[in-house]
Amino acid sequence: MKLHLKRDVSADDIRFVAFNESGSEKYSVCSERTKLSAKLNLAVRTPQGEVAAKIRRFPVGGASAFVLRVGKQHITLVLLATKRGIYSFYYGNNWHILGNIADRNFTVIDVDKTVILNHRRHAGYCTLEYYRPENELYCLMTSVCVNLINTVEKPVLLKAGG
Repeated sequence: MKLHLKRDVSADDIRFVAFNESGSEKYSVCSERTKLSAKLNLAVRTPQGEVAAKIRRFPVGGASAFVLRVGKQHITLVLLATKRGIYSFYYGNNWHILGNIADRNFTVIDVDKTVILNHRRHAGYCTLEYYRPENELYCLMTSVCVNLINTVEKPVLLKAGG
């Protein structure tokens, strides 16, 4: 099963739109209005406007912690950007990210090395290939979180020591 995720810059509150394989909109990821704070709240909505899932981002030191909630269940994804790359940690499941998160080309695997998600970046969008329908929203939210991290597209342009 596949989704295509594209960043949406047309509206204030819509951040991303996910399309299915036939090109129909399946989800939109929208900002939720909150009081002024350092956290970011996002809602994953169906085309009918129903909230299917929620993402809450908290800055923790130099890292970003994302709480990914579907119904009453949630997992936490922590992304830490360093000079040596982006490190990831899942809490609440046994998933692990392999590959280059900064380039947005990575695979999410389970503890038994079962592939959960293959994530590939293309010009203007990302492709998410997942294998179990019950993981669809968590895979989509993982992709959104990775795409929210500010990364340098060409790391070779970074100066040493800064």
